[in-house]
Amino acid sequence: MIDFIFNFLFQFDLLIKNNLELSLILYFFFSLLFFTFSLPGSLIIILASGFFFGFIIGFIINIITIVLGSLFFFLFFKNIFKKYFNKQIEKFSNKLSKIIKKSSFEYLVLLRLIFGVPLFVQNLFLSTLKISKTKFIISSFIGFSPYFLLFSFLGNQFSNLIEIKEFQFSSILSFELILIFLILIIFLLFRIFLKFK
Repeated sequence: MIDFIFNFLFQFDLLIKNNLELSLILYFFFSLLFFTFSLPGSLIIILASGFFFGFIIGFIINIITIVLGSLFFFLFFKNIFKKYFNKQIEKFSNKLSKIIKKSSFEYLVLLRLIFGVPLFVQNLFLSTLKISKTKFIISSFIGFSPYFLLFSFLGNQFSNLIEIKEFQFSSILSFELILIFLILIIFLLFRIFLKFK
């Protein structure tokens, strides 16, 4: 079974390399559609782009498609909520806006940094808030970037099929990487704390 998977990946990778420009365009629109609907399984898409297109191109495809896709989702549901649930959402949004008013940008970045919260839930929640498109785009870009850099790099490492068999997760999840994530989260929390004071 494992040999079949390796063979399939190798053949698919060869097909992409022989039709690189078309593959890039098709994969970009596929990813954009995938993230617009905030479907589950985004980790596979992120890893695949690094695997098939390399670290840098994979990261660029990932970050652009998730930010744009999330923005389309955000705008669509914002209009739905405004049209059909305006009174209920208005109360919720006003209460939450008062709480996060001073540090809304930091909270938005922090939400994107929390690993494990489904994209659908994040985008649906953000659709209920009073935030500008610019703030949404910038906070999404900053919040998603660390994970997308990591997983694009990881996907790129998988592209050497021999390394998949010898791969150990501990070689990627190093102390330095965890430290960077912790420093970023502590920095955001510290900024929130200072603004409350």
